[in-house]
Amino acid sequence: MARSALQGEITKVSGNKTYRVTVSYKRLHPLYKKIVTYKKSHLVHSENEHEVGEKVSIVPAVKKISKMKHYVFVNDNKVKKK
Repeated sequence: MARSALQGEITKVSGNKTYRVTVSYKRLHPLYKKIVTYKKSHLVHSENEHEVGEKVSIVPAVKKISKMKHYVFVNDNKVKKK
């Protein structure tokens, strides 16, 4: 199964290694035929430091990390801040 990457923005630091990423996309409304923006929030696991407002890419984890966290960052190679 292919793991497709989603692009979003970090909206909240939920814990020590947990981040909330909001992914927004536009679709055509089925009845009114207007473009509507939909938003979906995902909890993402990361061992490294990130800040609110960063644009990131996430993919589904190979194995669920916890009850709510199912995603990880794509390129999580940032250097930890000291």
